[in-house]
Amino acid sequence: MKIKTTLLTAGLALALAGSAYASDLWLHLNVHEENGGHVTLNFPLKTALGMASLVANDDHHHGHPGKVRVGDRDMDARELRRFWQAVKDSPDANFVTVDGPDGKVRIAKSGSYLVIHVDDPKPRKERVDIKVPTAVVEALLSGGGDELNLQAGLEALSRQGEGELMTVDGDHDTVRMWVDHSAESSR
Repeated sequence: MKIKTTLLTAGLALALAGSAYASDLWLHLNVHEENGGHVTLNFPLKTALGMASLVANDDHHHGHPGKVRVGDRDMDARELRRFWQAVKDSPDANFVTVDGPDGKVRIAKSGSYLVIHVDDPKPRKERVDIKVPTAVVEALLSGGGDELNLQAGLEALSRQGEGELMTVDGDHDTVRMWVDHSAESSR
């Protein structure tokens, strides 16, 4: 797993992080790079809503409209909905665990969050932790056919309020993404 992939994920999370309901919430992204570089993004969530509509209309960008890449294959929204139906009303548990020579992946439900944890020992020993509120997952999957309901996902995320969304710790690079009421990042 590469930091660039993580930054693309962060960009998607940015797109998911805005709503008119969240006029006083801010999305923060901090990236500390191996070479000493530092990127800080402090973005009002209500402004991110406008950017999200650009991402939602850019199907040709990824080459797989309506699909999400999971491992070495594409999953469409219908498959994600079937997985979510099996998980959403279940008690807290680890639902997917992969432990192999290329790393470890765990997908679990814990409280009101879908938790994704990845340990990638090669080549740079990265660790990724993503916490998605289950209300956001449910809202995103409320679209029809192969579509995700980005608008509903945005609204659910803004109602969630403050919290940590993602951390990536590598040998030399770190990424943090969270939502709070401060216009400046303090972490």
